Amino acid sequence: MEYAPISEVLGKVSFGSEVLNCSAPDTGNMEVLERYASEENKERWLKPLLAGEIRSAFAMTEPAVASSDATNIQSSITREGDEYVINGRKWWTSGILDKRCKILIFMGKTDTSAAKHKQQSMVLVPVDTPGITVNRALTVFGYDHAPHGHGDVTFENVRVPVAQYVARRGARFRDRPGAAWTGAYSSLHALRRSGRAGLGIDEDTG
Repeated sequence: MEYAPISEVLGKVSFGSEVLNCSAPDTGNMEVLERYASEENKERWLKPLLAGEIRSAFAMTEPAVASSDATNIQSSITREGDEYVINGRKWWTSGILDKRCKILIFMGKTDTSAAKHKQQSMVLVPVDTPGITVNRALTVFGYDHAPHGHGDVTFENVRVPVAQYVARRGARFRDRPGAAWTGAYSSLHALRRSGRAGLGIDEDTG
């Protein structure tokens, strides 16, 4: 709630969030890392993100399902020994096109036999991991948001250590990092747009 009015103010300037290092998807990713990641992963990924030295991406939305409801996602995260094997196709993968992007958070299903809201997990995936293919850049309302924009990305047998998880498997969905992302930060996106719209109204009436 403290951050909400700040988002609205930052929305009045198109580059406001980026120059203050609180633009999407980094803002949401940093909070997920702070709340759920191991100390090792915080040291490796959170600190350089907070310092503005790298950028990150977020991979949740899929082309074949209504991904605004995260229980619909179909991508798989399967454990094999000390590794997770990731398979799936994501699009609107925020931030993947930025050359500074080094890490992404991937949402997939780890247990399809569990209750609907307990199947999902999120893992950290370095963008240079073999098996990741960026197929194309996507536009938003006809505009190209590159180099920070949204990518159509395929994950084929992508392997990461089990230590890369950012949520306890089987936790209630509302306690998971995905809930933080799809709830609070979707609202903050809307508030930034609200701030931009409010600026236009002020200009017209001023």
